[in-house]
Amino acid sequence: MVFFPAKVRIPALLLSVLFLCLPAYASNQTALVQLVEYVGADYINAVVEGEIVSPEEYAEMEEFTALLAEGVAQLPDADGKQDLQRQAEALQQAVTDKAGEPRIKTLAQSIRATLVSVYGIPVSPKAAPDLDHAATLYQTQCAACHGPEGRGDGPAGAAMEPAPTDFTDLARYNGRSLLGLHTTITQGVDGTGMAAYGDTLSDEDRWALAFYVGAKAVSDEMAETGKTAFNRIPGMKTSLSLDTLVAQAPEDVLKEQGEQAYAALGYLRRQPSALFNQNRFIALSDARLEEAGQAYANGDRQRARSAALSAYLDGFEMIEQQLAAVDGDLMRRAESDFMAVREAIDRNQGAERVGERVATARTSLAEAAEALSGDGLSPAATFSASFFILFREGLEALLVVAALLTFTRKANATNATRHIHLGWMAALLAGGLTWYAANSLITFSGASREMTEGVAGVVAALILFYVGFWMHSNSNSQKWLGYIRNKVDDALGSGTVWVLTFVAFISVYREIFETILFYQALWSQVTSATQAYLFYGIAAAVASLAVVCVLFFRVGMRLPLSLFFRVTSLVLLLLSVVLLGRGIAALQEAGVLSAYYLGVPTIEWLGFFPTVQGVAAQVLAVLLGVVLWLRGNHRQEGR
Repeated sequence: MVFFPAKVRIPALLLSVLFLCLPAYASNQTALVQLVEYVGADYINAVVEGEIVSPEEYAEMEEFTALLAEGVAQLPDADGKQDLQRQAEALQQAVTDKAGEPRIKTLAQSIRATLVSVYGIPVSPKAAPDLDHAATLYQTQCAACHGPEGRGDGPAGAAMEPAPTDFTDLARYNGRSLLGLHTTITQGVDGTGMAAYGDTLSDEDRWALAFYVGAKAVSDEMAETGKTAFNRIPGMKTSLSLDTLVAQAPEDVLKEQGEQAYAALGYLRRQPSALFNQNRFIALSDARLEEAGQAYANGDRQRARSAALSAYLDGFEMIEQQLAAVDGDLMRRAESDFMAVREAIDRNQGAERVGERVATARTSLAEAAEALSGDGLSPAATFSASFFILFREGLEALLVVAALLTFTRKANATNATRHIHLGWMAALLAGGLTWYAANSLITFSGASREMTEGVAGVVAALILFYVGFWMHSNSNSQKWLGYIRNKVDDALGSGTVWVLTFVAFISVYREIFETILFYQALWSQVTSATQAYLFYGIAAAVASLAVVCVLFFRVGMRLPLSLFFRVTSLVLLLLSVVLLGRGIAALQEAGVLSAYYLGVPTIEWLGFFPTVQGVAAQVLAVLLGVVLWLRGNHRQEGR
């Protein structure tokens, strides 16, 4: 594996090919990041103090900046694209004017930062890179050219022109982001010995190699200084987010945040697990809260609202379970603080009031960061969080499926029982596909996640309400009970059977979907020493759910059919109210429904979230249920 070296001479023919293939090249924003990094790193080899020291290198700089400007022009339209075009044109002009290296580096840094912010770059690793595995990969894939220590002196690279990169070169280290290294490993570099590994190495392996070679120039002294700075300087854990670590070159961080942050970046390149264990979701949430406050102060209420929603959906919500395992009171207080920010924005309160709410929420986040600090969650906290994620999410689905299965088994409804099994097994399959997609294909945004949960919750609530009332309306009908004992499959009919199938599916899938996302967040908090406790928690939750299931079946099978109908209908009606509350809350968090918050605590296990809209919907559902229940009783008595 050979990386783009400090001095690269690409033939004019190759530049022409790149220019002709520009539309395909420009569609890959990460390739543009790679290109601008080359200009920033290699310009010093072309121009020194306004004089061309290498005509060949200077010609490359002119061609590269022209390609960059053309590539930016071909990018999809987006807010900020015009600024990006102006920056690219300014860089091209600066090269034409033979500007000094500081000017070129400043422009290159600005372009890279704008590409990252406007087009959603980078795609970050989903878990802490395995550097031990990367060391093995390096020796088998890279050492022949780059040398066993990464000095560019491998035997296979001796005859290469240009020579392989020396990863221990501090100047080269300062100018390269991990995103640029990952892109180079993935796509290779035409005209050099650096091949593309996008098809032969997994994304996890490519990120691991990027971190491994990107830390070769970090000295022990820098790493130790950086570790101290990262763990002790207030605000450092927030400012050095995962996106910063991946997208910014060390010289960018040095310029923007100073020497301590520069050293901390080197430490994180060596020990990326420290950042993952400190939880990137807190840093993201804090940044979004700050953005919300600034946007509202500038009169941009819509942007403020979106940022406040993202602060909760994409940040804080993903660490709620871990924080609850460590400090439940802090978790609930922080959640209320986020609600207060959104409420202040939705009610169009003054900038001072919104700023106060934002400051309070950020203080709670800082406390959460402190509570979750250290080398990941403790074994007890990991076990507790893992157990309650699965037990809480699984209990609702289990109660629905168990109630339906008990009913059909009690009435010997073989066909209906098969359909209910089909529903929950299909939900497990869909959940497995969702897990694969979330880890390999796509990233669910906070809004899309809440939309899925919200719509599924409301639909499940409506269907459960219908099934619960249907059971109650027939609980006292002797004619129906006698008929259902003998010919339940015929009595239910194909339409009703498929309704039961859909109830089983959507009740289970909704919980699986949420469980997958929570475990993804929890996984980033565990270490190799505590991973086993995550699985212990899963095993304990499965065992507990199995006990609940057995008890439900045994009790249900012993109840008289009419009493079982009434009890089951009540359970389903109550669950429909719970799911309705959760569904509306999810739609509010996604920004689909407005929210006016009440000054009362959240009772999550009841689906009670203190908003006027959610409470009103649940109260209406309860009143409608009571009316229908009483009317059903009255009709039964009149028969």
